[in-house]
Amino acid sequence: MIAHPNARDLRSLAQPPSESNKSKKEVRIQMLALRNAISESERKQKGEEIMQKLFALDEFKSAKCIAFYISKGSEVATLDMIKKALSLDKEILVPHTDHEIELVKFTSFEDLAPARFGILEPKTKIRSEKAPDIIIVPGLSFDLDLHRLGYGKGHYDKLLKTLNSIRIGVCFDMQIIEKIPRHEHDERLDIVISEKRLLIL
Repeated sequence: MIAHPNARDLRSLAQPPSESNKSKKEVRIQMLALRNAISESERKQKGEEIMQKLFALDEFKSAKCIAFYISKGSEVATLDMIKKALSLDKEILVPHTDHEIELVKFTSFEDLAPARFGILEPKTKIRSEKAPDIIIVPGLSFDLDLHRLGYGKGHYDKLLKTLNSIRIGVCFDMQIIEKIPRHEHDERLDIVISEKRLLIL
């Protein structure tokens, strides 16, 4: 893994190694509580810093089709990212979830409506002929080896197995720990971005 200057130098900010002894459930509970404790104004500021790092990536600049998750609650907000990507003439895909996640075309913000789990999804389900060059994924925690801890449904792990896209996780820096509990089916990412770090596999 290549760690940019603001990555490896900040290893000391990660949680202690004892985190790896916790169960996934324990880490999820801890990380959700920590993330929910961040004020709205602080989340917005950190989110803008994350967006700047994301859009500065050469991989992002050259990508023609990008899949974004649509943020909910205290997640790193993605709606402004989608707006900016659209202004750069990127084709945008977003999740549509039934039993599994399917990526569909984003057509407009007016077309979004609350769906399963209360997450906004397109009402108009238009499949894309393109696979995304990049997929932006959410998570409750990420580690220094670029493994991700999701919400426990396994939707993104299943989706990532079907794609040959660059996988980018975005999160607040306090969500990055030294090592998260993992299983064989858990998919690794290529890049993780926080407001303080850029971790690259």
